[in-house]
Amino acid sequence: MSHRSRRRTAVASAVASAVAVAVVCVVAGAVIQVAGARGTGAAAPRPAPVAVSAAQPAVGGRDCAPVTTTPPPPPASLPGHVDSLALGGHTVIVDVPGAYAVLPATRFPVVYFLHGSPGAAADWLGSGSTLPTILDNLYANGQLMPMIAVFPDDRGVTGDDSWWGDTALGDSVESWLTGQLVPAVDTRYRTMGARHRGIAGVSAGGFGAVNISIRHPGMFDWTASYSGVFTAPADLFGAAAASNSPEITAAALPATARAPLYLGAGAGDTEFLADTEQFAATVQSLGWSPLRTEVVPGPHGWEAWQVEAQDSLEWLGQLWGANLLQIPAVPAAVVPRDGCAS
Repeated sequence: MSHRSRRRTAVASAVASAVAVAVVCVVAGAVIQVAGARGTGAAAPRPAPVAVSAAQPAVGGRDCAPVTTTPPPPPASLPGHVDSLALGGHTVIVDVPGAYAVLPATRFPVVYFLHGSPGAAADWLGSGSTLPTILDNLYANGQLMPMIAVFPDDRGVTGDDSWWGDTALGDSVESWLTGQLVPAVDTRYRTMGARHRGIAGVSAGGFGAVNISIRHPGMFDWTASYSGVFTAPADLFGAAAASNSPEITAAALPATARAPLYLGAGAGDTEFLADTEQFAATVQSLGWSPLRTEVVPGPHGWEAWQVEAQDSLEWLGQLWGANLLQIPAVPAAVVPRDGCAS
């Protein structure tokens, strides 16, 4: 064989023995592997298709499940704030419920809380009292409508305060409260007026609350005395003591002018328990209605007064309606995710 012939034969043999090349072809969307000369010559099996659920996002896709938002807290559970005012030489503290700020078109009931003697407006926010906490809990539990609580002081001309009256010694606290404070509160805040205005007090403040309510029928629609007394001291009121003594004046008040009345006292109260029981018997004999009376554990002090305050305010919620403000419930909202079809 010639040298040229041997070379052609070697080249042909090299080509014939070359390594097979795999060719990948895409046919009608299916992936098919074709074996080269080194394989068996048979086609590789077709891979099984991967199932994708239409209810779930594909791997690597967006999560389009809608989001349920947390509803905002109900207005009755929102924390309030305290205002401090100066009016006619008196300090006035006002506890404004949290609902007041978020319900700008709503009017609110008002209750005036009168401190004892001696005492000050701040006694209701400390010194053993937790009235703001009691109010917040009653609001949140739906037992009392959110309301504006007003704590005035009765700084009179005497060292023993004024017992919230116009006294023979020159005090004019009753006139100030009814003639200046109530109109000022109604002007400054969105109130519901006399139909939902109350007054309450501890000890001498209980005397003041009942005395003022009887002397100004129609101004208050609820009255509460926490361990109060009901006969005016002659050394303060002088000749006007009888006309400022609820024990005497209650009988002259027409039944149509009587406000709902709460009378409470501590079982260990050695100062005014007997006075409260006597006055309770007096108004019961008059057929006073609505009337709530009770004796709670404790002496003449905050241990009893806090229980009385809570019980009386729960009763107030029943009288006026805990949902007096008709605050609508705000449900949770379901919203689509950004970039997803709604």
